Amino acid sequence: MKSLPRFLTAIIGVSLLVCPVLPASGGEGQTPQVKVIQGPQDIPDGFCSLARKGDLLVFDGRSYAVVGTTPRSVVTSSNYPYGQAMGSLLGFVPADQALPPGDLNIGAPVLRLGERTHHLGYSALEKSKDARGTGASGYEARGVFEDRDGRRAEIRTLYVFDPEKGGVEITSTLTNTGKSAFEKTSFSLFFDAYGRFNFSPFEEKRYPQLNYRVYQKMGHFLGWLSFNPVEKGESRYPGRLLPGESAKLRHTLLAETSGQKLISRIYDILGVEPARASVSFKNFEGPWLEFTAREVLSSSVFFRTILENPSHLEVPLPPGIYRFQANFFPGSAEELVEVKPDGKNGCLLKNPPLGEINVRIRDGSGNPVAGKVSFIGLGATKSPYFRPDNPVETGKAWENSKNSCFPPADGLDVELPAGTYLATASRGPEYTIDQKVVEIVKEENRALAFVIDRVVDTPGLVALDPHLHTTRSDGSMSVSERVKSVVAEGIEVMAATDHNVVTDYAEALKTLRLDGALTVLAGCEVTVPEVIHYNTYPMRIRPDEPGNGAINASGGAAGPLFKASREKNPGTLIQVNHPRAGDLGYFNNFNLDQASAATALAALDTGFDVLEVMNGPYFYSSNETAIQDWFHLLNRGYLSPIVGSSDSHGIDRSEPGYSRTYVYCPDSGPAPLDAQALLRSIRQGRSFATNGPIIDFRVNGQAGPGEVCPAPNGRVEIRIGVKSAPWIAVDEVRLVLNGERRIVFQVDAPKGEVEKFEQQIGLTLQRDAYLCVEALGKETLFPVLQSPARNGSIKGGTLPFAITNPVFVDVDGNRKFDAALPEKIRPAAESAGPRKKVPRL
Repeated sequence: MKSLPRFLTAIIGVSLLVCPVLPASGGEGQTPQVKVIQGPQDIPDGFCSLARKGDLLVFDGRSYAVVGTTPRSVVTSSNYPYGQAMGSLLGFVPADQALPPGDLNIGAPVLRLGERTHHLGYSALEKSKDARGTGASGYEARGVFEDRDGRRAEIRTLYVFDPEKGGVEITSTLTNTGKSAFEKTSFSLFFDAYGRFNFSPFEEKRYPQLNYRVYQKMGHFLGWLSFNPVEKGESRYPGRLLPGESAKLRHTLLAETSGQKLISRIYDILGVEPARASVSFKNFEGPWLEFTAREVLSSSVFFRTILENPSHLEVPLPPGIYRFQANFFPGSAEELVEVKPDGKNGCLLKNPPLGEINVRIRDGSGNPVAGKVSFIGLGATKSPYFRPDNPVETGKAWENSKNSCFPPADGLDVELPAGTYLATASRGPEYTIDQKVVEIVKEENRALAFVIDRVVDTPGLVALDPHLHTTRSDGSMSVSERVKSVVAEGIEVMAATDHNVVTDYAEALKTLRLDGALTVLAGCEVTVPEVIHYNTYPMRIRPDEPGNGAINASGGAAGPLFKASREKNPGTLIQVNHPRAGDLGYFNNFNLDQASAATALAALDTGFDVLEVMNGPYFYSSNETAIQDWFHLLNRGYLSPIVGSSDSHGIDRSEPGYSRTYVYCPDSGPAPLDAQALLRSIRQGRSFATNGPIIDFRVNGQAGPGEVCPAPNGRVEIRIGVKSAPWIAVDEVRLVLNGERRIVFQVDAPKGEVEKFEQQIGLTLQRDAYLCVEALGKETLFPVLQSPARNGSIKGGTLPFAITNPVFVDVDGNRKFDAALPEKIRPAAESAGPRKKVPRL
């Protein structure tokens, strides 16, 4: 089932009230003024970078808005190809002397039918006669939907600018104009505030009427109110829509220069009578802090803001009991406050006393080690929260857990709140760790020296993480912080894979003087929602092109995307990511048969180079299903190798390098990396994926992963060795034959040993086969990996795991591997029922 092209016509009817000059400020009650943008000179400085010639600039006396009038795509704030300009709001800010940046993208229809989501666009925009209110002005956008099953719908979205009320009232109507009913229908409007710092008090049981969300942006706050039924579980709105029936959505968009003003307006609209709470801050001298007011019984957030140089704050809140919290970075403070209608509702939040330590990491010979030190609070001491990038300034995600640092060779001065901590120094799975219990005393300055040593040698291996993100897309840290975090985990090569943009690491590497410690392959993660996520690297950075040279990520099939990537960057490698991760999973989206890969939708293209089967550190997740898929594909003669990667979007609790890929490059050494040799080894599968254990696997003394081993009489001698640092457990080693775990060895190595397992096995094979090795531990990697067990069970934790690419055994003597199942994947029509999608975790 596919939607027709997003824009069914290029004819746009727009009736405009043209105003040559818009005032810088105004008042309530005046008629909105509209200007057709002819060029950059018509847009207030810095207001809207998304505006183009022909768009509408609207001023209603209280705010400025931009409405798109031409059919064009708009890249979202995370570089996803969702956005549409035609008939959408592209900018909205409160009127002020100096307008803040106001980019956003709101209003394009999103229609979900069954398991398919259709991001639609409008085909026409015109002045509306239905605007309500004295002096109000409105514009209506119209679009049509039709799919291959003959289902049809019309969408009309009305934007009303009312100077008396302020803001924009948005009403969107979906009408079934076809002859068949819409089943399991979800209708919504696309919303991207181009800012990620937000809060909402909505809670289904206690606060169902408070269905709004507030975003803090540079110089202003946005409020997005929804007056629509809330979908939950399997419920959809409107659900079933018969021919001729319509469903409506209602929203209000507001903007104010302060969060308190905006919340007061929202409460007035919703009929909430708030009280006033007063908060003072003491002993704080940093650039900014984060304040949160959380209702105790529901944990709903009723107010949240980033404050620069604060001393006092007045917050409107409904009566109730709240936990007021200030993150001063690295310390925090909180108080329980009962907010009464007529009481003195106030509290004082004090920055806790701080001590300072100088942190260094050395090896046993006294040489500096580029590693990581993390601090976890013990007893009543909270873990520190080091200052992340300001999310209001970046407009991006931010690190909501940040308790690690990366000491340079001459050490790092670290401030910590007074208390007791478990401090852990590490540098990836090849090194020991050093742990100390540290007591920090107010105003004390002391030295803290850690000693860690490399105990796992990896000659001829290169540590690669081929999937990482930064704030250039949906990551939560800068490029510089990403570089430091990757080097500290012992990664030697990484692929820069932000969504649909090629990120340039050269300046950060040079500034940090780490260009000799880390090789970065320029690339990107080509991201098409509900189709595929795949990495392509290396790529040439083209600063003058959109996305620094990324391809246009659109369409309903992967094959044309693969072709476009290879045409633009000949020799680039295609890596399919997290193939079973919910709607992000390529195999889920194209119905690859989970039992044996016998069938899939016809559009499934297997022309990728490598398959990411370890995405992040967890084995018991969608990764486990992806590994089984890979076995099935090998059995059918699809021989793409596997890789492991972190897909890290943060640092703490999203550690880079877990998982990673060790690539066999025998000539690797201190000389500059031979990138082409590395890529050849990746394509050949001369590698293994791991979050800790190191596997040495040979057949008949010579053939390793990715290689063909001749065995004319079917006899093979297999040698397996597994090593790991003392803090990484290995309890089980498995020999996999044609996708079946035929032999399982229980490992009983003494605690603290590096050499965990070594075994030689003789097998006689009757026909060609492939052999892989897995290693699994039963003790979590905490605290080096800080994510706790998700469900409280051992399988919910970050357990050690590694898997090799296969050694192909040639028994029939034709110098190649003949798969056990010669039948290829059969195209299958999409089933009428719901598709079974494996969840990511």
